[in-house]
Amino acid sequence: MTATPDAEAAEPEAGPPDAVAHGQEEPAQKDARTLGREFSNRAAQPGGTGERLSAERDARSNLAGARVVAGKVVGGDEITYITVSAGGTQLRLFALPAENLQLDAAFVEPPDFGRAEAEARSRRVLILRGSAGSGRFALSRRLLLGLAPEPVRQLHPETDLSLLAVTGLEPGGYLLADLTPQQAARLHAFDVDRLTAELTGDHKLIVTITDEVRFSEPEMERYIVDVRPPAPFEVLQAHLGRILGSADRAALILGDDDVGGLCREQLRNGTPSQAVQLAELVAQAPDPIAVTVRRHLDVNAGADLEAWFAALPDLETQSLAVGIAVLGGEPYELVASASAALTRRLEPPDQPPRLPRPFGATRGARLRALNAHLVPSDTVARHGGTAPGEVVRYQDPARSQQVLLHVWNEYDEMRPELLAWLRLCARSEVPAVRIRAAVAAGLLAARAFDHVRSAIILPWARAAAPELRDVAAAALGVAADSPELGEAVRSLVSAWSADGSTARLQATAVRAWRVKAGPEGCARAVEFLDALGDSQEPVVIEALCESIAEMVELDGSAFASEAIALLGTWMSGRNPDRQVTARLAFLLAAADLVRELPGGAMPALLGIADHDPRQARAIAGLWSAVLNSADMHQVAKDVLAEWARSVDRNLEAANALGRLMAAAATTPRTGRIIALAASGWAHAPRSRAAVLNAVHSERSPR
Repeated sequence: MTATPDAEAAEPEAGPPDAVAHGQEEPAQKDARTLGREFSNRAAQPGGTGERLSAERDARSNLAGARVVAGKVVGGDEITYITVSAGGTQLRLFALPAENLQLDAAFVEPPDFGRAEAEARSRRVLILRGSAGSGRFALSRRLLLGLAPEPVRQLHPETDLSLLAVTGLEPGGYLLADLTPQQAARLHAFDVDRLTAELTGDHKLIVTITDEVRFSEPEMERYIVDVRPPAPFEVLQAHLGRILGSADRAALILGDDDVGGLCREQLRNGTPSQAVQLAELVAQAPDPIAVTVRRHLDVNAGADLEAWFAALPDLETQSLAVGIAVLGGEPYELVASASAALTRRLEPPDQPPRLPRPFGATRGARLRALNAHLVPSDTVARHGGTAPGEVVRYQDPARSQQVLLHVWNEYDEMRPELLAWLRLCARSEVPAVRIRAAVAAGLLAARAFDHVRSAIILPWARAAAPELRDVAAAALGVAADSPELGEAVRSLVSAWSADGSTARLQATAVRAWRVKAGPEGCARAVEFLDALGDSQEPVVIEALCESIAEMVELDGSAFASEAIALLGTWMSGRNPDRQVTARLAFLLAAADLVRELPGGAMPALLGIADHDPRQARAIAGLWSAVLNSADMHQVAKDVLAEWARSVDRNLEAANALGRLMAAAATTPRTGRIIALAASGWAHAPRSRAAVLNAVHSERSPR
């Protein structure tokens, strides 16, 4: 597929005073060898693809208006997960804190409690299914506290049960809350049967799902118990008594006609989760309670958002409100700096110079005015270890979207400045800031698609810098989530990918591959990438490589088999352009994708191969092809050497590398190439021995 020369690029904008500019220089065109060397260099600092996808998940969640933080309790802050070793893999979890256990004192039994308790008593693995907010978490907590040895631990939301190793897992109860549709699609009855057989009588695992989640196998139904919620008003009364320390006082308050009537009105179609939140409001409300609670509910519903925003003390605080809405989840210092750049854009041009105010409004005062708070966050460093810090978020998870949409909808003169500020954030040197700007732009595009598309998404898509094209693709992905816009976004991406479109627009379309994937899987996305696989444009080739690596990484490698099959088809075909792209894409995935292990990072492709014999054969074939290639053999050896180094401290992983290389040595020539490369791994003696032993064993007469 060919592309015409780019007709136009993004018009550069004046750089910000804070020097968050990025991607304004015209990059040189890269040939295949240059791309290969760049991808090889990423093997020394892998994980970029995973970090980008993780940042996008958090940014989407922050602006979704319904962000669920695992481990967050009513009135509490977020929980820091700890990492433990189990069966040679790392498992992130935390013991339920005292505040969470105290909530169990106000537990109200749902109608199906007896059946759920009996099923939990007789099984080691149980799946509770119910509607959102129906109290599945509280029911799971009660069952585990009653039936399993303490402590009860909650698993990280991204835990893959199909890979969960029980060996070394401490006795107790374990809870995996709100399995996602993608996780459910990967989970099979075989995996649950294995866990049931491996767990001892001192272990219990409860998984919760919403009633929209579907498993791919009907056999999974035997592990599922459907639960109905308890009466919300009973939940309200129980938790109000817990908070006040007196059931009688709670009954007296709710017996008031105004308070009781308001609460019944709010909970007419409510859930237990909403009842707990309402109990907090009632307990903290001064007299007259009904009036105070209603006012608070109106503000939370957005009825008084305009008055709240207008009443903020100054432009700096209003700008910070927007900054937290868009960049919430990032370190406070970074958000404050970006918000200051927005303030400078919004100040009238004829404003007299302001006197310096180094001791003006304090951080605490502004955060209190915004109902925002700082949350401790340990960031995992790419080079190992963690860096402690604090990120800023609104206390109300819905507030981020409310603020951004309020500013967009209500302030006409603010819209162009807001878009210009998002363009500024998209040039940040911090990848997470670029991603959050993209998600915000996508949310706005869902409200004003043509305007936002022409104002910022199209200039990003035409930009010379690949980082800006990635921002455009991410924004389109968010906009495509809107049911009303999905088809329009898919048509736009198709138009950008067509013959005759510019190379940069084609590259942006490739980076937006996820809009082509549907609920049924990524078959259409694979077809879409395949149609562009013979492009000779360097920017399109690079975009294909990045997108295929994403496909392998996304949702815990849910689509890895499709991506690996596509590479195999290209590699074994007769089209030399597709072969080159396949070699580059494979080497990028091999260099950058990792899974964390106790002794360090394990290459994700090696983990996939070790877990799935069919994929092992395909990955071994790809290794054989790149090691024998005329253009990429040295790059392949460099990446393989990094694989050896990364797993050298883990004997099991080193042996897995040996098995994979033995499978790749399908010819004497390939065996010699691998053996010669391995003999030079002085930095990885355990991996060297494992690979040499495996390859020599494979080549020995039988």
